[in-house]
Amino acid sequence: MKNMSLKFDLSKSIKMTFRKKKFRYGGYATLVTAVVITMLILFNLVIDQIDFTLDLTRNRLFSLSEQTFGVIDGLEQEIDIISLNEPGADNPVAIKIIEQYTARSRYINFSTIDPVRHPHLVMRYQEDGRTLSQGSIIVENRDLDRFKVISAHELVNFRFDQQQQPIAESLAVEQRLTGAIIYVTTEDLPVIYVLTGHDQAPIPFEVREQMELENFRIEEINLMTTESVPDDAHALLVMSPKRDMTETEEQRLREFLERQGRAVFLMDLMSQSLPRFEAIFRSYGVELNRLIVVEGDATMHVGNPLYLVPDMATHDIMTPLRTADMRMLIPFSQAIEIMDVRRRTLNIEPLLVTSESAWGKTNLESQTMEKEDGDVEGPFNIGVAVTDEVFVDNQTKTTKLILLANAQFLGAEISSQVPGNANFLLNSLNWIQDREEAISIRPRSLATPRLTMNWLQQLMLAGVAVILIPLLILGSGLFVWMKRRYL
Repeated sequence: MKNMSLKFDLSKSIKMTFRKKKFRYGGYATLVTAVVITMLILFNLVIDQIDFTLDLTRNRLFSLSEQTFGVIDGLEQEIDIISLNEPGADNPVAIKIIEQYTARSRYINFSTIDPVRHPHLVMRYQEDGRTLSQGSIIVENRDLDRFKVISAHELVNFRFDQQQQPIAESLAVEQRLTGAIIYVTTEDLPVIYVLTGHDQAPIPFEVREQMELENFRIEEINLMTTESVPDDAHALLVMSPKRDMTETEEQRLREFLERQGRAVFLMDLMSQSLPRFEAIFRSYGVELNRLIVVEGDATMHVGNPLYLVPDMATHDIMTPLRTADMRMLIPFSQAIEIMDVRRRTLNIEPLLVTSESAWGKTNLESQTMEKEDGDVEGPFNIGVAVTDEVFVDNQTKTTKLILLANAQFLGAEISSQVPGNANFLLNSLNWIQDREEAISIRPRSLATPRLTMNWLQQLMLAGVAVILIPLLILGSGLFVWMKRRYL
């Protein structure tokens, strides 16, 4: 009887334990925990089978631009991307980006060749006796028998500090690869003719290098010694002429523009006028206003009101710069006036505009930047895009030109510090040739921005971290303890 009594008491005790609130809550918690863990395991198993990646880097270092997608999606020929490296020694950043290309298009193939073990496989890529270094990338189109070699140091852009030590500034993998794909698939590469014979400023080395990177072939032309602009000219670039054209040169330039010519004019403010250049501008509905622009809005200059940071209008040339927050710096600029009386075939679009607080000093010899009698009220156009569409013989003939009232913005000291300046020129050259797919494929910055906070923001952050969060943790702990205490 005693044993039976003990068994009955034990059974009753177990049943009472199951009926207690603490046990029920503990069981529920255990069950919920088991369900959550099971769901997490299943979720991870499913996610692992999905081919999906998300680029959370600040500058989207591992994502391709829409322009690159346009180039890739238009491929109809096999493209081989070859990395020259030992197996497993490839640049992981470059490989991650190349994978985006191969995943996007079935026409792009990737492989690795060890140039040390298989020198015979890379001999055909050694142009002019050059040796290929490890880490280089080759982009090849076998159908056109054309290839381009990208050396390892070209995948990253460097700048040098005051001690002449290199500092990685931007990642150029996508820029180089997409440019190489365009190069090996384009049968007619663009040729830019640079006008000479008028004491023009030379193209800065960095800008010329960037133009060549984007597959522009640069040639020089003197219209006094050449009867016409060659037929292979995709565009004409005029860089800050110091002397005017002759009548013969003007006529040859007009003939080029009238036969659907494309041109970019960068005109510095001169003490003397250039009547023949200005006559060409007026025939396309714009004219230079020879004055010095002074910016009255402190947010639109860099401390000196003559160093303008103009507003960027909505245009295909400017949109990539606006999206990337690449501002431009224009020093000592004149202005461009859009004529009220002009041909109906002309479409003139502002690109760069000052604020309404700007004024123009008509006295170029004035010793003060203050507004004086006779000065002109803003706003002013600094850059414009002109499109002239004429319907002739049942077809539309299009002439495009860009006029910028300044050329100093491409100076080495400025353009090296303000990447938007060189990008503006490159975008302009691509736009006038209708090469929208090449616009804005630029290096991705590797700069790590510093967090700058004022004293109020610092105080608020300290309050949240030191006071609010600990109080929330303490309050939640007290709530749970009291709830369990009185269950």
